[in-house]
Amino acid sequence: MLSIALFSECYHPMRNGVVVSVSSFARQMATLGHHVTIFTARHPDQRGAEEGVYRFPSITFPTRARYPVAIPLATGQARRVLAQTPFDIVHSNAPMTMGQVALAYTRQRRLPLVFTYHTLIEEYTHYIPLPRPLVRGAAVGISRAYANAAHHVITPSAHVAVRLRDYGVHRPISVIPTGLDIDFIDSLPETPLRARFDIPADVPLLVYAGRLAREKNIPRILQAFRLALARRPDAHLLLIGGGPFDRGILALANALGITPRMRMTGFVDRATVMQGLRAADLFVFASLTETQGLVIGEAMACHTPVVAVASPAAGEIIDSGQEGLLVEATDVALAEGIIALLADPTLRAAMAVHARRRAESLSAALCTARLLDIYHQAVAEYRPGLQARA
Repeated sequence: MLSIALFSECYHPMRNGVVVSVSSFARQMATLGHHVTIFTARHPDQRGAEEGVYRFPSITFPTRARYPVAIPLATGQARRVLAQTPFDIVHSNAPMTMGQVALAYTRQRRLPLVFTYHTLIEEYTHYIPLPRPLVRGAAVGISRAYANAAHHVITPSAHVAVRLRDYGVHRPISVIPTGLDIDFIDSLPETPLRARFDIPADVPLLVYAGRLAREKNIPRILQAFRLALARRPDAHLLLIGGGPFDRGILALANALGITPRMRMTGFVDRATVMQGLRAADLFVFASLTETQGLVIGEAMACHTPVVAVASPAAGEIIDSGQEGLLVEATDVALAEGIIALLADPTLRAAMAVHARRRAESLSAALCTARLLDIYHQAVAEYRPGLQARA
């Protein structure tokens, strides 16, 4: 069995795809008997003890997002664990502060470094108040340098691997998406979720789930929903999640006059997210910046067809006409896709079957097995003759 150190900028109680990925892979590997230790930044909302999780001091800036930035100095228990644990491999999930700690640690201890490139950093430069070309150039440079310092690079989708090659990354790259927790989804009880959010049981329900952030392109969903209401005035839209753009979304919904048919849940637990996806007639998605589109797969695992704006990530998981529809990146095209599927319950039912089948091929168990193969390969190549500790 392997002793694995996972480094991540973010972890619970934060909510995003990286947190889901780290926690999912860690849980699956621990179930298989591997020793997994997580190193991350201290979060102001974290409470109570966390087995196998060690936090670095951090600074949290006074923003609504509450993203702590780690101080790259191990203290207390984290320092002792790093000094005393005979790790076989280190897996970094970001190139920034915690990623730099991971890189320095692997060089000090002569361990292989696996790096998952979760986020196309250059697509998020709007959060930094500096000239966009300058920030984009820096993002590409950071991504390239860190990936080339790793022994093996993981990307959650093929189009991200292509992007890294375009950046000049020459290290081995494997495509391994974050697996879908099918067992968790199937274990959830039925719940009157529509009633919880005052949505009638017999109306068409469209659902979006994810962070409410500018890069998620949620205004396109709102505009398309307004157009769809002209044909299906009984339809409702449920936005599951919270984020820094929630006030802007509510203001736009008010301006479009769709507020009576729209609900916003704010941040909710993962069980509620999945139950919301299960309650939907359609999952709608308009983001063009995803590296995987994990929530698309989760919707499909919940037997929910998808109408998504065509993007590299969506195109890797959806065969348009089978699990759902991929449409052009316009309000009208998205609305027409929604209207077409709402008008054809037989087609939606067939798509639900295909969606679930596709989701099962991306289960957490299967994806974790592929990741462990990379770990064993990296250990064997980096330290020839080393046998993983029993």
